[in-house]
Amino acid sequence: MKVNQTIILVISFLTSFTVFPQDNNIYKLFEHAGYNFPYKLAMPDRSWVLPIALVEISGLSFIDNSRLACIQDEKGDIYIFNLKTGVVDSKIHFNEDGDYEDIEIIDHDAWVLKSNGTLYKVAGYLNKAIPDVKKHSTVLSGKNDAEGLAYDHVNKNLLIACKGYPFVDEEKANDVKAVYIFNLETKRLNLKPFLLIETDTIKYYKNYSTMSRLGTELLAAIDPSKGDMTFQPSGIAIQPVTGNIFILGSVGNLLIVLSGNGKMLALITLSPKIFPKPEGICFSTDGKLFIANEGDGKAGTILKFEPKNK
Repeated sequence: MKVNQTIILVISFLTSFTVFPQDNNIYKLFEHAGYNFPYKLAMPDRSWVLPIALVEISGLSFIDNSRLACIQDEKGDIYIFNLKTGVVDSKIHFNEDGDYEDIEIIDHDAWVLKSNGTLYKVAGYLNKAIPDVKKHSTVLSGKNDAEGLAYDHVNKNLLIACKGYPFVDEEKANDVKAVYIFNLETKRLNLKPFLLIETDTIKYYKNYSTMSRLGTELLAAIDPSKGDMTFQPSGIAIQPVTGNIFILGSVGNLLIVLSGNGKMLALITLSPKIFPKPEGICFSTDGKLFIANEGDGKAGTILKFEPKNK
């Protein structure tokens, strides 16, 4: 994965464009020629209903085959969720209440992302009664609304996906969403985005798919208070087997799959019946996919999907 230049998604895939229905009203809006999306998102292999403490689940990360680390966006606590029993085994308090959006486990440490771009390293999070917490500020702010955190184990960096304003300066841009690199060695954020996702590209495929299926055009909703509702990242994860980047969007109910060098491989719209509010995404070491739904008038859930094309 190259880190010295910004990758920009543009509409340049028409020769390999495919639109077809998946099971249970889930659609692949785009799939690149030669790529076969390996998960049947209409049919979870297992699901868990979350306790009330995680109704606001905002992020999750794989620990081992029996545990996930979860975060919710109101409390400065890490919840250890047991996949075998379906209950929270323990809760680790690391900071005061705040808007915490994602978590990533790296070896024995937990990294937690706040919406203003601040990162918290919780060293030895499972082994200490009082965890060792170090705060790392970045040049991101609340207007960037950082929501997704992923570990790039090849380059030893963290990726931060922003739901809001894409840049750290006053550069004008209302039609892109950004992903940044946080260098774990220098503990600094690269000022130039690693990845820019053009919402017009996504809008194009949404419209093209709708016209193909219904003969009418689907126009992306614009909410003056929230901006372009076509796609806003809520989670990001790197598939450990392939190195592909998965970016989840609760706003837009979409999943984008990119290669490590930024080529768009798939764009999938998610059924709100199965994914009422998808906020968190992570993978097991062997490629199992986990997606967490925040409770939307009911309990939150975690869904697991086994890869079907190994």
